[in-house]
Amino acid sequence: MPERKLELFAQIIFGAGCDRLPCRLTGRGTGMAIIQTERNRVHAHAIGDDDVFVRISLLGYDETGARVARHLRYEPITEYQAAVDWAVSMADLMAHPIHVVPLNGDDMREPSRFGPICDAVASMTDQERGDMRRVVVTTCCEVMRDCDDWQVRADAYDILRQLKVTHES
Repeated sequence: MPERKLELFAQIIFGAGCDRLPCRLTGRGTGMAIIQTERNRVHAHAIGDDDVFVRISLLGYDETGARVARHLRYEPITEYQAAVDWAVSMADLMAHPIHVVPLNGDDMREPSRFGPICDAVASMTDQERGDMRRVVVTTCCEVMRDCDDWQVRADAYDILRQLKVTHES
């Protein structure tokens, strides 16, 4: 993400600016750099040869003490250093360490990763599934209308074809 977007994100989420804080690399574990900031740390997992995405994971606990994970969106692996820089700049504002995790195609195709999504959709009522379908169709149509990237438009079109929304479907 561009630096300005990161700053706006921090202001929205935390109500504060996203100033870079001094940090130092304290050690290397098994394929992971642990970057110590003033009061927290960032776990920057090593990039593999076949990694294509990077994702920032924020781990913590809810009110009942159960562990919860919040993940930011997937970014291309070319944004790895920007993700580490952002995590370092935000670490002292967080209660728990931040993880920067590179992912390859096999990580993305892991079937169990979609289990919670499938369970959530399976538990929806017909009305909720219909509402979700309308949102997906509307979003794909907006992407086809507004996106400059032909590959993204092609992906949106393929989704609309799978949903049997297009004329030839």
